[in-house]
Amino acid sequence: MNRPKQTPGEVTLITGASQGIGYGLARELARRGDTVAVLARRRAELEALVARITDDGGRAMAVTADVTDRAALAEAAGQIRSTFGPITRLVANAGGGQPTHVAHYDGQTVEDTIRLNLIGTANAVGVVLDDMLAQGRGHLVAMGSLAALRGLPTGAAYSAAKAGVANFMESLAIDLWQTGIDVTLLEPGFVAKPDSKKKRRMRMPMDIATQRMASAIIARRRHWRGPASLVFAANILRLLPFSAYRRVMAGQGRATDG
Repeated sequence: MNRPKQTPGEVTLITGASQGIGYGLARELARRGDTVAVLARRRAELEALVARITDDGGRAMAVTADVTDRAALAEAAGQIRSTFGPITRLVANAGGGQPTHVAHYDGQTVEDTIRLNLIGTANAVGVVLDDMLAQGRGHLVAMGSLAALRGLPTGAAYSAAKAGVANFMESLAIDLWQTGIDVTLLEPGFVAKPDSKKKRRMRMPMDIATQRMASAIIARRRHWRGPASLVFAANILRLLPFSAYRRVMAGQGRATDG
């Protein structure tokens, strides 16, 4: 299999890798030459992913942890170092959450969403940053979202969490300037799952999304957003005064889970 050229020797930790974008990025980065450690809570899915990567000629291992548990993350990072050596790239991908419905507001669900997306990202950075600073090299990548650009209907918790991730990574990019550690923020919009039967406008297929994000990671780009059509629409919406934005977006949120 032909592999694109890149700086050799990257040991990459990818959180939230048992499904979705994390799963696709693990396969794509391994194909491009990274040694990958995939992390999530579900061991069986991770082991199956490792088997696919190794069958394709890559190097991979699975570690289990909840990204909201700092001690468990630190233990997992120790396992990776024992097997592959220093972690030189982090892809803090774990995220998600439930919609926020004002008619049956649940403060615990809001807290859980913020902890998973924002605190989980901060925890992952915390288990790799000291080593990167000591080595004078490294790469921190975080999964944001176009949902961070403005508050979305029924997206109060998720939009707030991803806005926090964006500002967190921007601050790190300032503080880490000239340390040898690069910082990348990925902000995808809607990404279609491989088995999705729904055809929706401005939704990027998973394989294309992960290929483009992997290219941005390998190039150590500061920022990536996509798909272009949704980025364009989001930028237009950002220009609207709130009164107009409210009229456009009212009623566009996710339906209740029940």
